[in-house]
Amino acid sequence: MIVFEKQKTDPNPKMEAEIHVLRIGDVVICTNEFELYTDYGIRIQARSNALQTFVIQLTGPGSYLPTEKAVKGGSYSAVVQSNLVGPEGGQILVDRTVELINSLCPKMK
Repeated sequence: MIVFEKQKTDPNPKMEAEIHVLRIGDVVICTNEFELYTDYGIRIQARSNALQTFVIQLTGPGSYLPTEKAVKGGSYSAVVQSNLVGPEGGQILVDRTVELINSLCPKMK
């Protein structure tokens, strides 16, 4: 109900999320607070300059982070009652995480 009420006054709300990126040699570990759909982790790994990229999720009080496909399919974890951020936020999370990774790892592959 809180999410619904907030959307009435702000149809495009923003939420701050904590992201950490750690480089150890050719390996990167990145964390976020959400329970990601697999697609997001794969997007991060595919765009990462690191030799290996490990995506660690649920490192905070986050919620599900559904993809556009999941929302269209009506999955239980893709409805507004089950999450705080939608697919647009998921892409922002991917883009920002990759930006942080690649700032630590010039082209390594």
